[in-house]
Amino acid sequence: RREDGTYATPRVKKKHAAAGSRPAWLWPVVVMVIAVTAISVRGFLNFTRMELASERRARSHASRTVPPLPSLASAQPDPAPLPAVLPPASAAPPAAPGQKFAAESVPFISDRIRVFLANEYVNATDYKAVALNINGVQSSVSGQPSEEAAKSAALEQCQKRADSGELKRPCEVYALGDKVVYPHGRPPVPSLPWLKRDSLTERPFAAKDVPLVKDVGKARLESAFVPARNSKSLAIGPGGQFFFNFGLDTVQESIRRNLESCGALVGAPCMIVAVDDSFVVPVPTLMKAIGIFQPATDSSIVANAHDDVVRKLAEASTGWNAVAVGTAGLPGLALKAASEQAAIDDARTDCAKRDSNCRVIALGPFTVGPN
Repeated sequence: RREDGTYATPRVKKKHAAAGSRPAWLWPVVVMVIAVTAISVRGFLNFTRMELASERRARSHASRTVPPLPSLASAQPDPAPLPAVLPPASAAPPAAPGQKFAAESVPFISDRIRVFLANEYVNATDYKAVALNINGVQSSVSGQPSEEAAKSAALEQCQKRADSGELKRPCEVYALGDKVVYPHGRPPVPSLPWLKRDSLTERPFAAKDVPLVKDVGKARLESAFVPARNSKSLAIGPGGQFFFNFGLDTVQESIRRNLESCGALVGAPCMIVAVDDSFVVPVPTLMKAIGIFQPATDSSIVANAHDDVVRKLAEASTGWNAVAVGTAGLPGLALKAASEQAAIDDARTDCAKRDSNCRVIALGPFTVGPN
C-alpha cells in the first residue's frame, strides 16, 4: 500500500537453486537404470540356476544309481523309503535269462531297491544296465553311449561297493536294457510258505544250539546276530552254510533275501531256522542234527514208503514230528508230539510195530544221530 492509499502489484522473489542440487529429471532416470539392472541380474541368476539344474540332471541320468547296500551277512538299514508299493516279496520268482526285466523279480536286493528300479530304471533311456551280487549289493546306470559302456559302468560301481563291505563277493550283470542276462537263473528256494510259526516248538534263540553250524560260525552268530536289531533272520544250508541279515523293514523281506542268497551260494534250498530272537523250527537238543531231512529221498526208508512219509509229515504242521526206521527200513512216525522226548519215544514205538532195532533218524526238519 502506498502512502496515498493506492496499492501496487507485489513482486515475488524467485528462489535460487542451492549449490549442488540435482535437476528434476535425474530421479526418473536413476529409477529406470536400477530397474533395468535388477531385471538383468534376475535373468542371469535364473539362467545360471537352470544351467546347473540341467547339468545335475544330465549327470544323474548318465549314472542312475541308488545308495550302496552292505553285504547280506552284515546288513544295515536301507536308504530312505521310496514312494511306491510292489507285490509281496515272495509273489514274483526271479526271472530267467532272456526274459523281460521286472523289478519285482530281481533276487537278493531289498524291497526298496526293487521300488527304485521299478520307478527309475524301467523308465530310463538306453543304454542301461543293472549289476548285483548275491549279498544284495547293486548298481544301475542309464543314458550310457553304448551297451558295453553301460555294462562296464554298472559292474564297476557295483564291485566298488561290494569291495567296501565285509564280504567281497563278485558282482555280475543282471540286466542289459530291458532284458535279463543273469546267467545263473533263479536261485533255489524252498516251497511256500517259508515260515510257519508254532508256539509248541518255538523257543528263544541261542547261538550255541544252532544246528549244523560249526563252532566258529556259532561264535560269529553270538557276536553279530544275537545283539542285532530286528527284523532279522537266519538261513542254513544242508552243509551248515548260513546267511543272516538284520535291521530290515519286514520279516518277509529278511527271509526272502536270506533264502535267495543262501540258495545261490549253496546250490540247494536252504531253511529259515531263526527269526528275530526265536528259533522258528524244532531244534533238537536230545539228539544231534547232522543234516536237513529229505523224506522223499532218504535212503534209510524203504522206497515204497517215501510217499506215505512225505504226506503224513506235510499234514502234521504243528508240534514235534519224528521218524524212526528199523533193520528193514520200515518207518515209524510220531506226529504233533508235545515235546522232543515224546516224539522220540512215539516214533520208536510205532516203528517197533512193524520192524526191529528201530532208531530215530529225523526230528523236526533235521536228520539226527546220537548226541
